[in-house]
Amino acid sequence: MRSIPTALKEKLANRFKVETTDSLAKLRVVATQTSVNSLLSEPIHEDIAPAFGDVAVRQTAGESDLSLAYAICLDDGVAKIYKRKFPAGLEYPWEYQWTLGTATDVAIEFNGVWKMNAEKEWYYLQTEEYPYIFYVRNSNLYVQSWTDGDHAALLATGVSQISACKGWQSSVEPDLDQGLIIGYLKNGSVYYRALCCQENGNYVWEAEHEVATLGTGNTTLSVIRTNDFRIGFLTQNNGRMLLALTHRNYAGMSVRPETVHINASNVRMWISDITELGTLSKESASGNTAYPYVLLDAPDTGEISVASVEKLNRETGFVCYGFKIHLTKPLNGSIDAGFPVKCTLSVSGVTVSSATYDSEEQALVLYTSSDIRRTVAVTITMPEYRSLWYYKLGTQRWFLPTLSIVAASETLDYFTYEKETAAISTISAGVWIDEAVFIECFQPAHTAVIAVVASSVSLQPVSTLPI
Repeated sequence: MRSIPTALKEKLANRFKVETTDSLAKLRVVATQTSVNSLLSEPIHEDIAPAFGDVAVRQTAGESDLSLAYAICLDDGVAKIYKRKFPAGLEYPWEYQWTLGTATDVAIEFNGVWKMNAEKEWYYLQTEEYPYIFYVRNSNLYVQSWTDGDHAALLATGVSQISACKGWQSSVEPDLDQGLIIGYLKNGSVYYRALCCQENGNYVWEAEHEVATLGTGNTTLSVIRTNDFRIGFLTQNNGRMLLALTHRNYAGMSVRPETVHINASNVRMWISDITELGTLSKESASGNTAYPYVLLDAPDTGEISVASVEKLNRETGFVCYGFKIHLTKPLNGSIDAGFPVKCTLSVSGVTVSSATYDSEEQALVLYTSSDIRRTVAVTITMPEYRSLWYYKLGTQRWFLPTLSIVAASETLDYFTYEKETAAISTISAGVWIDEAVFIECFQPAHTAVIAVVASSVSLQPVSTLPI
């Protein structure tokens, strides 16, 4: 008969010694249900006395499945955060992230919205990127968004134990929201507060509510979510398990959406006669810096402006065929075909057909497409134009800005008869009589004396404008 080696005997003896010598390794296990068909249950870290903790899993927009799990653990009264990747496996161990601080109880949970998985035909929680952390310190319940401890909010006082859970929210009416719920015990009674969506779309921590049906004397609390769209408050009370359930809050009205699966087979395709169209093989665009300006302005420096406007009048008819606009500074550059097109006149139907620059008179000359009555006031507007410039502050080039001037209306004078005088002397000579003149004659024996009376007239201007 073969003898057992001494080393093997010692290993077998040690198998039973660990229980009697209290040398058995202590493991800390946190378990949570992550979906309909998965359960996370594994050690986070070893050789630490068992305490409390909580786990939350993440699935953000664009992720087809669970991607991360976060855990919060109490190690000798100090809360620490851990993370691990999914899918669960030995290649993705739990990793320490950061330390929250001292606490007597902790909880962690994601906020998010409920989405329908069209392929699996069930709802899943589409979470935010980071979870909310709840902790009790000096009997005060606080909440903070991930690492944002500077904005931690006080939710309740006199708290002994907490439990967090994300409730159901309607995808049809978002304000029908059970919210992100934190339940807690105060003096053996069950209370809760919820971060809920309001009618205006904002999320607010609503007021404290008591679950009065559970009474007092409760020693533990667990907030759970059921598959029939309820929230449950489960407590241990004097050796009994008590459960209080809310009303249902249907995520998608509790009706599974109808789906149609279509497969294609024996597909055929016909191509009609192809019509070839020749297109440009190359297209290009180019630009140039024909009129660059680098402007350095100073206060109270003279800008170019309109000094006066003069009409170009025709010799016959009370009309003009253009305008000569005198400027306060000389212009440089050239006038191309685009300048008169952009000039505008206030007279309907009349445009500027061409333009020139008179350097001697320092004036822009605009010619109109048709004659304009001089009795009409005309507003002339010239555009900002970069091919024309003037010098300012020495040798700086400044492009022509937008200028506007009004050519005032004129009056056409007509002359009428008012008063005119004429004198005539008497002679003893031959006499003739005009029918248009009244003549009174006195005829002595030998000499004819003629007296001529005529009205006096003068010419006064009369405007063509209405009174």
